[in-house]
Amino acid sequence: MSFEEELNSLRARLGRLEAKEACLSTFNEYLHHLDGDHLEDLLAVFAPDAILAVIDFPPGSGKDLHFNGRDDLKQLYSAHHGGMGRHHSANVTVNVEGSEAELSAYFATSGAYGWGGGVYQMTLRAYPDAGKWLIQEMRIVSTWGWRIKSDEPPYLANGLGKGALREGRPVVYRW
Repeated sequence: MSFEEELNSLRARLGRLEAKEACLSTFNEYLHHLDGDHLEDLLAVFAPDAILAVIDFPPGSGKDLHFNGRDDLKQLYSAHHGGMGRHHSANVTVNVEGSEAELSAYFATSGAYGWGGGVYQMTLRAYPDAGKWLIQEMRIVSTWGWRIKSDEPPYLANGLGKGALREGRPVVYRW
């Protein structure tokens, strides 16, 4: 391999790594804004024409919800308030090909009196003018959970912003 070929290969690999970090940052923004009650910031991680399918929601109901575009998404997320739950992710994988990426992750959601989880699956797309990757299509599949009976008030009523840097907003990867 010539020096120029090796340099081009390294540039391509570095570009994919930067894109992966940007996708992870967008995903983390989604989780933080969802729990932090930052509706406009939350909507901004979605592409204007984003598609969202929420499978088996509320969990265990067997019902599916479908949303198209930010205005439609606002109906779902405006009903969600920080303090209703905390969303945790694990086993996050990202594969970048050109200006699109696939991301999948397990999730666990802790609520006031319950615990549940499932899988996030999404496609992200690069938006160079915005300087970030946005969620183009997302599927949230609830696969397990249980509820706990209690008369005590939930501890989750405290928002993410009190005492936190950036009002609880995540550190954002800049590319």
